[in-house]
Amino acid sequence: MMLAEVATKARPNSGAVRIEPIHDEALIGATLRHPRIFPHIRDDGCPTAASLQIVLSDSLRYLGVFDGDRFLGLFLAHPHNLALFEVHTCLLPEAWGPTAVEAAKACAAWLYENTPCRRIVTCVPEGNVLALRLARQAGMTEYGRNPRSLLRDGVLLDQILLGMNKEE
Repeated sequence: MMLAEVATKARPNSGAVRIEPIHDEALIGATLRHPRIFPHIRDDGCPTAASLQIVLSDSLRYLGVFDGDRFLGLFLAHPHNLALFEVHTCLLPEAWGPTAVEAAKACAAWLYENTPCRRIVTCVPEGNVLALRLARQAGMTEYGRNPRSLLRDGVLLDQILLGMNKEE
């Protein structure tokens, strides 16, 4: 099913999002290329949505976010090692707000329950206030800054490093 078909099933959220792995290259591509998502995930190595190549691999987990049968976007999780996973958030606008916080918490729970993950990290480029707020509301705390580490439009941006540990 294409992104437009899934996203147009507009109805109120049921109040419980679910996370499940997805492998549909077209759906993943349409999500990452969405005009409200792509500008926040790109760098100068991938300057246009058309130049974005989707990589399906056993080491990358595309985790779809659903409310009933309605697709709300995805998280991309990849391991740095057995216990540490990095997560990238790609939620569609209809999931922004409280649903995004619920989805981020559900993603963390899914990773902790279905993988050996014990710590989740993310990198938020300076200036992305909404992504920073979402990470914090989902339970992440800042542990550092990676200075001048993302090249976007010829400008080197800092990245704020956030993480959370599995409560055991």
